[in-house]
Amino acid sequence: MWEVKKFLFSYFIACAFGAAFGQIQITKPNPKIFFDAKYITLENPTPRRPDSLISNPHRFKILEKQFTPYYNLGNNGTAYYSVIFTNSNPIGFKHGFNSFNLYYEQPQKVRYFNTKTPYTNLDFVFGGKSEIVGGAEFAINIKPNVSLGFNYHRNNSKGASQNQLSIHNLFSLQSAFQSKNKRYELYSAFLYNGIKNQENGGWAQTNAYTNSFYKNNKSFINVFLNDAINNWSERNLNFHEQINFGKKTEVQINDSVKQKMVLHPKFAITHDFEFSHWKFRYKDYVKDSAFYPALIYNTDSTNDYTKTWRLTNGVYFKNLQNDTLPKKFLFAAGLQYSFIRYQQRNTSQWIQDLQLKAKIYNQTDSSFFGYSVDAAVDIAPKYIGDFAVNFLGKLNFKKSISIGINGEVSLASPSQKQEFYLGNHYTYNNHFKKIFQVKTEAQFAWKKQLLFATVQDYLIHNYIYLDTASMPRQYTKPLNVLVVKLRKDFNTKYIFSGTELYVQWISNKSIIPLPVFAMKQTLYYQGGWISGKLNAHIGFDITYNTNFKGNAYNPSLAEFYLQNKQALKFYPVLDVFFSLRVKFTNIFIRVEHANQGMFKQKGIYVAPNYGYLDRTFHVGVYWQFYD
Repeated sequence: MWEVKKFLFSYFIACAFGAAFGQIQITKPNPKIFFDAKYITLENPTPRRPDSLISNPHRFKILEKQFTPYYNLGNNGTAYYSVIFTNSNPIGFKHGFNSFNLYYEQPQKVRYFNTKTPYTNLDFVFGGKSEIVGGAEFAINIKPNVSLGFNYHRNNSKGASQNQLSIHNLFSLQSAFQSKNKRYELYSAFLYNGIKNQENGGWAQTNAYTNSFYKNNKSFINVFLNDAINNWSERNLNFHEQINFGKKTEVQINDSVKQKMVLHPKFAITHDFEFSHWKFRYKDYVKDSAFYPALIYNTDSTNDYTKTWRLTNGVYFKNLQNDTLPKKFLFAAGLQYSFIRYQQRNTSQWIQDLQLKAKIYNQTDSSFFGYSVDAAVDIAPKYIGDFAVNFLGKLNFKKSISIGINGEVSLASPSQKQEFYLGNHYTYNNHFKKIFQVKTEAQFAWKKQLLFATVQDYLIHNYIYLDTASMPRQYTKPLNVLVVKLRKDFNTKYIFSGTELYVQWISNKSIIPLPVFAMKQTLYYQGGWISGKLNAHIGFDITYNTNFKGNAYNPSLAEFYLQNKQALKFYPVLDVFFSLRVKFTNIFIRVEHANQGMFKQKGIYVAPNYGYLDRTFHVGVYWQFYD
């Protein structure tokens, strides 16, 4: 109950903060500019408006918004894995703790707004077992060339089982500045990511779905761990500054007044700075020797931690796109230097990472032939030889048809966690070879017909995985994975149907156990209610994938590892929803896993000993303000 009160207090403070700014800013709203709010991100500097008509608002969970389907451990906010194979291979330093990356606020995705009036976006979802998810986003221009904003999001999900609480507190505070003559730009942000997850090790009983007593009482099922917890936290301070160069011209306002000289940027020097402090801590207040194979340092409890401090500077030179005379050739080149301290238990390492980067590209979506090639090579002694080349070639035809081929060739050093670990339950020191990966992808899009297809091929040498003992191993033979994705939507005046199909082939399923097939089907009625003033959707989602011998989960490492004892069996999962939109307000009602108990198989395991969520009812609201 205290967590609910704490969340509501934080939520309403954020709302009041946004409202206060709005009240002091707006005196005489101008209808022509009332809804004019645009934002950019560092990864996509094209200005765009926030979406007032949220697509599928009932899919409020982070994992549901990804392009490929994911499973968590039965409670929103817990560790996850992708049902469809995906593998990134970044070069240089990596700490290697990745099981919660999708939940984090990322510097490249922070939204910097330019608003005529204050902009506020609120969201609030509740349901399940004391589950509350929500947050607030606010932005305001204190001057035409200076903006401030913040974004706060919290997840508080107790879960249906014992010791399954998941709490996320994610916050960003950002500002943007552009000098009046457009010579200088500055984007700065502070981010905090705090995640606290209780770890129960899964159910210690095998009759969770066959015993009728547990049908609506999962909290009575015994679990393996009763006092274990994972804490993740990151504090990140970053800024991106840019100095523009070009010709100055006078712009005439009217017949008698001329504006001062205005810069038309052609080239720029950019500087990226980032300081981050990241840490992971696993605590277990009892020894739990029956669950873990060893107790190495402490025999009565466990307190493992890993910390990094990272200071990064990058300097680049590039040319800029001119809207009046579009350039067919754009380029950027520079270097990035990182100084890292890596600390684990009683060890501490000082690491340097120096990368040279270059990119050539054009407007890939608007040119008939769009292209992009970027390359990076690491020249620091520890990572020398690491390189990555990404390429994209795209043909944009009329009638919204496009065909593209993109890919990546990389040679990357293993992460710190893959090579070195000192924990109370696991310790190792490996000397792995670099991982070589070639990823190619063919894309077809026919936007008018709402048809999208993708074929991906992975060729990997020296792939690293966790064996049945949760120890890292390197597969010395070539590994090949082929993934086909197809999406087709039908959208009529009253009926929408969306189908997503995934098929994959893996050359060695003994080290990558994933299903052959997965799908998602959405069908809903859309139309106006009450004289057409309310836009409503009512329908359902069906998700399904074939059976597979999925990986088990290790709480102390926060990793999934191989197991060969239990095959995970699945059936189609039905979610029913109703959503309603009134101008800038979206309201939804959703029943997840509505068909639970309708099959002979009474439930689903998403990992050995971890059950899928029970039938759960959620109510949520998204609310945008422009004053």
